[in-house]
Amino acid sequence: MSEQLSAFRIKQGRRVFDSFSGINSFSFALVTGNTITLYAMLLGANSTVIGLLGAFMFLSFFSIPLGRSGLKRRGLVKTFAHNWMLRNFSLLPLLFIPLLYARGALDIAIALMILSVFFFNFFRGVGLISNNPVIGILSTGKDRGEYIVWLSLVNNATALVATLFLAFLLWNGSGVETYHVVTITGIITGTVASLLLYRLPDSGMTSFDTTERQFSLQDSLQLAWTTPNIRTFMLSYLMITLGIGMARPFIIVYSKAVYGQSDSVLTLFTVCSILGALLMGLVLRLVIDRLGSKPMYIIFSLVIPASLLFAVAAPGIGTISFSLIFLALLSAATNIGFAGQESAAQAYFFAAIPRNRIVDMSMLYFFILGGTGAAGAVLGGAFLDVLAGTDLATVTAYRLFFSLCAVLAACGILIQRRLQDLGSFPVRDSLAVLFSPRDMRALTLLRKLDTTRDPDKETRLITELGTMGSPISVEKLLDHLSSPRFAIRYEALQSVGRLRRLSPRITETLLDELSHGEFSTAALAARLLGMFRVRSAAGPLREALNSPDYRLVAEAMLALARIGDERAQFLAGEILLSSNNPFVLVHGVQAMEIWHTTAAVPILLDLLRNDQLPPHVADETILTLSVLMGVPRRFFYRYEEYTRERERISVFLHEEIDEVFTRKKRQDPEFQTIVMNFLMDQNADEPFVRWVLDTRRGKTGIFSALLVSVALDAELNRLEPFRFFLCFWAVSVYANPRMIEM
Repeated sequence: MSEQLSAFRIKQGRRVFDSFSGINSFSFALVTGNTITLYAMLLGANSTVIGLLGAFMFLSFFSIPLGRSGLKRRGLVKTFAHNWMLRNFSLLPLLFIPLLYARGALDIAIALMILSVFFFNFFRGVGLISNNPVIGILSTGKDRGEYIVWLSLVNNATALVATLFLAFLLWNGSGVETYHVVTITGIITGTVASLLLYRLPDSGMTSFDTTERQFSLQDSLQLAWTTPNIRTFMLSYLMITLGIGMARPFIIVYSKAVYGQSDSVLTLFTVCSILGALLMGLVLRLVIDRLGSKPMYIIFSLVIPASLLFAVAAPGIGTISFSLIFLALLSAATNIGFAGQESAAQAYFFAAIPRNRIVDMSMLYFFILGGTGAAGAVLGGAFLDVLAGTDLATVTAYRLFFSLCAVLAACGILIQRRLQDLGSFPVRDSLAVLFSPRDMRALTLLRKLDTTRDPDKETRLITELGTMGSPISVEKLLDHLSSPRFAIRYEALQSVGRLRRLSPRITETLLDELSHGEFSTAALAARLLGMFRVRSAAGPLREALNSPDYRLVAEAMLALARIGDERAQFLAGEILLSSNNPFVLVHGVQAMEIWHTTAAVPILLDLLRNDQLPPHVADETILTLSVLMGVPRRFFYRYEEYTRERERISVFLHEEIDEVFTRKKRQDPEFQTIVMNFLMDQNADEPFVRWVLDTRRGKTGIFSALLVSVALDAELNRLEPFRFFLCFWAVSVYANPRMIEM
C-alpha cells in the first residue's frame, strides 16, 4: 500500500479534500435524502417507491468492485474524480421533470426520477472504491479519528447550509419549480466538487497494494470470518445498519403522515437533524482519539434505539407546539445516533483492519452498509405499506415499525460488547467523561495543546491541565515527558499528584522517570510513588538513596516511609547521621515520623548530637520526637511561641504547669521546682530523671525509656530546645501518667 505522503503533502491534500467535502455535501443534501423524498411525494410516489429511492443509496455500494478495476489504470484520485463527475451528469434527466409534471405524466416523471437516482448512486458506488483509502492516507497519524470526525463536521455544516437554503425556497413555495431550482444548484455545485478531486496530490495516492497481491472478495470474506474481532465488528455493523436503513428514510415520512407537517416545516426538521450531527461531531472530535473508537461506537449506537423509543411512546397527537418540539428533538436525537455510530464505526474499521487489506475490506464494509441499508429501506417501505392496508391507525403502524428498528439496533449493540478494546477506555468510564464538565474541559485544552507551536503557551496549557486532576489529561500529559524543556516535563509530571489513583501506564512512567530522571524529574517521581503507596517501587527507591542527586535522596526516603518499607529505615538513618545537607536532613526526619517505630527515636536523638545541625533541622527533629512520644498537639504551638520569643521559655513552661495544676485542682511545688530547675540548668538533670522513674516504676514504655536514658546525656542537655521538650513531656506525663507507658 503506497501512502507515504510527506506531512506537507498530507496538509495540502487535507485542504483540498476538506473543500471537496464541504461543496460535495452541499450538493448531496440538495439532490438526495429528504429532498428527493419530498420531491417524490410531490409527484405522488407511494412508500414502496420512496423506500426504493432510499435503497439506491445503499445499493450503490455493490458497484464498488467495478471501480477496483480502474485503480491500476487510473489510480485512486482519477478513479474517484471521473466517477464523481459521471455521478453529477446522471442527474441531468431530472431537469425534464417539470415538463412531464405540467403535462400530467406523473408516472413517467417518477420513472425518470428512479432512473436518475439509480445511475447517480451507481457511479457514486464505483467512485467509492477510492473514498476510504484516500481518507485513510490523509488521516495518517495520531489524529486519525479526529480528522474523520472533522470531515463529518464539514459535511454536516455544509449540509446544514444547503438545508437552510432549501427551507428558504420551500417557505416561498413548495411546487415543482422550487425543486427544479434545487436540482440545478445541486448539479452545479456537485460538478465543482468533482473538479476539486483532480487537485488531490497523486504522489503516494496512485493506488493501493502496489507491492501486495490483490485479494479477492472471497479472501476478504474468509479473513472477516476467521478473525474473531473483524467478524464481530462486521456482524454488529450489519445489524445496526439494517435498523438504521429501515428507520432513516421514514423519519420525515412519519412527521408528515402522523403529524401532518408541511414541506417547509419538514425541512426545518432536517435542519434539526443536521444540528444533531454537528453536535455529535463536536463532541466526538474531542474524545474519539482520547477515549478510543470502541466506546464511542457503542455509546452512539445506544442512542439509536433510545431515540426511536421516543417515537414509539409518542401519542401522535397534541398541540402544534408539542408536535414541533417533539419532532425537532426526535430528528436531532436520531441523527446524533446515526451519524455518531457511522463516524465511530469508520474509525474502528481503520484501527482493526490490516493496512494492506483496506481496499478489499472496504468493499466488504460497503457491501454490508449497502446491503443492509437497501434491504432496510425496501423492507421498511413494504412493511409500512402492508400495515397501511390493515385497520391499524397510522400512529400504531409507525410504533410497530420503529419498535422493530430499535430491536435490530439493540441486537447489534449486544454483539458490540465482544469487540476488542484496541487500547480504548471502558464504555462506563467513557460515559463518565462525556458527562463530566471537568473532563470535557480537559479534552478541549488537550486539543489546544496538540495544535500549539508556542513553547510558552504549551507550558501554560500543561499547567492548567495539571490543576484539573482529570485522569484523561494526565495520561496524555505524560506524552510530554520527552520534551527537551524541563518546565514542560515537570508540569506534566506534577499533574499526576492530583489524581485519585494511578493507572498501570502512569505507574510505569513514574518508575521510568525515577530510574532515568536524575537531577531532573526523578525526585518528583519518587514523591508521587510514595504519595500513591506504590509498593513495587521499593527496590528502585532504595537504589535512589545512593544517588548524588540530593533531592532524589530526600524524596526517596519519604517515599519509602510512606510505602511502609521498614527495611529502608536503617538506610535512611545512616544517611541522616552522615549528611550535612539540610534538605536531606529535614526530609529524613519527616520520614522517621512517618515510619513511627521505636527505631526512629535513637536515630533522631543521635541526630540532635550533631554540633553542626542547623537550628531549623533541630526544631523539626524535636517536633517529630514529640509526635513519636505522644505529646499533646498543643506542644507544637508552645514550641512555635518559644522559637519566636526564646527569652520567655520559663514563662511558657510555667503557664503549662499552672494549667495542669488548675485542672487537677492541686498544687505540687516539688514537681514544679524539679522541672523548672532542669529547664534553666542542664546540670539539674538527676532530680528530673529520678522523678520520671518514680512516677510509673516498672511501667515505663519503650519510647519513654529511650527518652529518659538520654536525659542525663550532656550532649543533648546542652540544647535548650531539647530541655524544653523534655520538660513539656514531663508536664504532660504529670497530667496523664499513662503517657509514660508509651
